[in-house]
Amino acid sequence: MKFYKFLILFFILIAFFMSINLIELQSISKDNTPLVIKIITPTKSQDYIISKPTIKASFYSKNGINLNSIKLYVNNKDVTNKAKIRKDNLEYTPDKKFKRGTQIVKIIVRDKCNNKEIIEWYFTVGTPIYKTFKGNFIDSENINNICSKLYRSPELFKLNDYCIINNTLDSPKKKNDEFKNTFKKYAKDNFVLFDSLKLKADSSKSEIVIYNTKENENYKGLSNLTNAKLYKNLFYKDELICSFNPTSNDLNLFDYMKYSTYGDSVFSLINITDNVGSISSPFYLKIYNEALDNGWHISPISNKYTTNILCTDLNKDGILNALKNRRTYVSNNKNLDLEFNINSSNMGSTIKNPSKLNFNISAIDTSYKNKINNIYIMSNNNKVIKNIKFNSYLAKSEFSLKEFEKYSYYYLIIKQDNNKTTISAPIWVEIR
Repeated sequence: MKFYKFLILFFILIAFFMSINLIELQSISKDNTPLVIKIITPTKSQDYIISKPTIKASFYSKNGINLNSIKLYVNNKDVTNKAKIRKDNLEYTPDKKFKRGTQIVKIIVRDKCNNKEIIEWYFTVGTPIYKTFKGNFIDSENINNICSKLYRSPELFKLNDYCIINNTLDSPKKKNDEFKNTFKKYAKDNFVLFDSLKLKADSSKSEIVIYNTKENENYKGLSNLTNAKLYKNLFYKDELICSFNPTSNDLNLFDYMKYSTYGDSVFSLINITDNVGSISSPFYLKIYNEALDNGWHISPISNKYTTNILCTDLNKDGILNALKNRRTYVSNNKNLDLEFNINSSNMGSTIKNPSKLNFNISAIDTSYKNKINNIYIMSNNNKVIKNIKFNSYLAKSEFSLKEFEKYSYYYLIIKQDNNKTTISAPIWVEIR
C-alpha cells in the first residue's frame, strides 16, 4: 500500500514539475518571439521623393502589439499624436512640406510581453543641388605606401570617387605613371585621377599646393619669395586654386598664415592632417582656427583621411569648381555623410546681411557602426556656439540664431565612437 502511495506521489510531483517547465518554456517562447518593424515607404536612403511623403511602417508580434507604446519621431520631433495608428501599421503625412535634404524617422514599438523594438532610417527630399564624392589627396612621396595598401585591400579603394596626386617639380614621372595605372586598375570605372603641384613656401618647412596648374607653367623661384610677393605672384597667374599644406600644428612654425587679400582670392583650401598625425588628435585644428580667425576663406582637405567634396558631376572640372568654392569636409570615417547649410546656403558659402541664421544639419553614419555623440558648432576664437548631443547613427538638428553679429563664420566638428571625427568647411556671414 505504501508503495502505491509512493508511486502516486511520485507521478504527481513529476506532473507538477513538468507543468511548471511547460509554462516556463511557453513563457520563454512567447517572450522571445521577434517583434518586427518593417519600413514600407519612403524606403531607407531613398532620394528624390516628393516634399510631403506619407511615412508608412508595419509591425508584427505573435504576442500582439501594445498600441499605447508606439512612438513616432520625425527629425527628432514626437509626431505620434498626428499619426494614424492601427493594430499592425502606422501612417503619417506631415502638415507642411519637408525642407530639402535628409529626413530622419524613428519608431519605437512594444508588444504585450513588453518586448521592445526600435528602428531608425533616413530618406532625402528634393533633388540635391550637389552630390557628395569621396576621395584622397596623396603626396607623391607616399605613393609606395598607397600601392601596398591597394594590393592588400583593393576593395577599400572601390569606395573612392577621385584621387589628386601632389607632385613636386622633381617628382619622377615614370613612378607617377606606374602609380596611376595601378590605381586605375582597382578603382571605379568613372574614377577621376589628376595631378597637382606641391611647392615649398617662403623657404620654410610649410608648403603650398596648386591644383589647376598647366604643365608648361614656370614656378621655379617661387619658394624664394616672401609670402607677400608669393601671393601676389600667384594672384596674377591664371585664376589658380591653391591650398596651404602645413607640416605641423605648431602655430610658431606656421609663419605664412598672415592674411593677404591677394592670397585669399587664390587659396581656398587647407590640409588639416599629415601622415603621422596622432590617433587621439588627428587634425590640425589650431591652425585651422588661426587661419579662419585671421580672415582666410578656406575649407579643409586631408592627405591622410577621406576628403568629401560637394559638386554637381564627377569629373575634373566639377571637382576643381568644388575646391575653388570651398565645398569640402574631412573625416576619418569613410561612412559619414554630412549636410550643413545656413539659410539654405551650403558649406563654403558667404551669407550677406541676414536678419537671422537658420541652421540645418544632418549627419548619417551609413555603416551604422559608429554612433554620433556630439555635433559642435564652432566660430571665431574657437568658440563653441552650440553642443548638440546624440546617441544615434542618424543625427539631425534645426535651430535659429538671432544674435550673431560678433561671429563671422561657423563650421562643424562631429564626434563619434572610436575617435571618429569630421570637420566641415565654414559658412561665412558678412554684415555691413
